[in-house]
Amino acid sequence: MSDSQTIAYPYAKAAFDYARDADQLEAWENMLVVMKEVAEAPIVASQIEALDMLGPDAHDAFNQSFLAICDGLIDEHGQNLVKLMAENGRLAVLPQVTELYQTFKSDFERTVEACVVTAEPLDEQQAKSLSQALERKLNRTVSLTCQVDKSLVGGIKITAGELVIDGSLKSAIDRLAIRLEV
Repeated sequence: MSDSQTIAYPYAKAAFDYARDADQLEAWENMLVVMKEVAEAPIVASQIEALDMLGPDAHDAFNQSFLAICDGLIDEHGQNLVKLMAENGRLAVLPQVTELYQTFKSDFERTVEACVVTAEPLDEQQAKSLSQALERKLNRTVSLTCQVDKSLVGGIKITAGELVIDGSLKSAIDRLAIRLEV
């Protein structure tokens, strides 16, 4: 785990545990996405970086501004998370908190998002068949996204969570080229 993920982990875990126990997994994911987007906005991100050099009064003013931007989009528990992270100087890791939360949620729900890239569009039956095969292999419900990339020449590239299967002709040609260089 990177340092930012190590810092984000307890916040993400606490948010996930609370959301799971309160049966609010989807609502918390939506709130965290809002917080992440606000924290990543260029002007807000620069203010978060500058907070370490400023006093407690600046922290309070920033918290009020951050929460005002999120007004109506996050509940009081989400606001408490923002306040706690701000008090501890951890707002910069909100994107990692969101990503870790989504990982916890996917693991809990036994779901995975899979991206399939092909040189030619898959027809409906091919996509359905591929989705079913991935569900059997991963023992999870698969949400399949299909994309077309003509540069693959042929074959398929699948990314599902940490699983990557690259059966594209482009990748095979690249591997052959590397072997021929030796």
